[in-house]
Amino acid sequence: MKHVISYGIVNADTSGPGAFLRAAKWYWDELTDMFAAAGFKAVMIPMVPNTENVSRNGAPICTASICTRFGSPAGYLEYLNEKGIECVEVIGVSAQMMYNSLFETGLPMEKFYDGFYDHAMDCAKALKELCGSTLMISPTPGIGFLNIAFNSDEDKIKNFYDEAAKCINKIGKDCKELGINAVVRNEYWTLARGNEIDNFMSKLDKDVVTYAPDPGHLYIAGADYNAVFDKYAGQAKLISFTDTKFKDEREAYKTISPEFPQEGNCQRVYYDLGFGDIDFDGIYKKLKDTGFDGPVLLEPKFSLDIPKGILRSRTFINKLEKKYNN
Repeated sequence: MKHVISYGIVNADTSGPGAFLRAAKWYWDELTDMFAAAGFKAVMIPMVPNTENVSRNGAPICTASICTRFGSPAGYLEYLNEKGIECVEVIGVSAQMMYNSLFETGLPMEKFYDGFYDHAMDCAKALKELCGSTLMISPTPGIGFLNIAFNSDEDKIKNFYDEAAKCINKIGKDCKELGINAVVRNEYWTLARGNEIDNFMSKLDKDVVTYAPDPGHLYIAGADYNAVFDKYAGQAKLISFTDTKFKDEREAYKTISPEFPQEGNCQRVYYDLGFGDIDFDGIYKKLKDTGFDGPVLLEPKFSLDIPKGILRSRTFINKLEKKYNN
């Protein structure tokens, strides 16, 4: 298995503490140094659409920013290699991030998936230059946002869901021609949440799109993540590891801040790997038993202590490797 550490360890989307630092190139330079120092050779970047505000900052989270700072994705790869990182193995694209950009881009909802396709393929072409293997796709915006956009009209939301599947099939087909794996993820707040992933995958062409199960998001959505892994581990081109203790008792998934709940006893969603309630021992054993040999994405999302989160990720995967490689 190839262990891939995620730049999603940093919350680059909000204006919380350290926001101005996250716009500086030196911040991400240091983060890259820390990844390499912890022994990681491959990274994942959660990309956002190119907009003027994002493109001009120092965070390598859109293709325009990468080209501005490094000349091209190939130039960025050369920079990473000098730091000790061999490749950007995975790029993530999110329909929610696409939705968040609509204010700047002016893209109407009826053209949403035209814009999302363009964004995804822009990232897929960059990924090819970055010597990566996998485009990870979050297929719809959050349920709370869609209810606002479509005034909770179930027919309109269903049509939008069907358009998502058509778009991802198109992305998958074109990714295959590039030699890139297209995989779907299912955050607990999208239309493909929890056990709904079965219905969504039934709409997709399995020859060009596969499912990358994530136990943390399945757990929050009330799905049996062990059963899901039993069903999908054999087809997976990528596995995603997110840890959590969060139980969505107040239906945060229906709100416009699902990852930052405003009510309930527990308002922290993500935990550093090994510090939540997910049974990664059992999952890792399943992967070994099925002969999975692809990328394993380590995503201690929005860590409260970035250096410690990186070291915890290394310790976490070292323990699993030691236990199941003997």
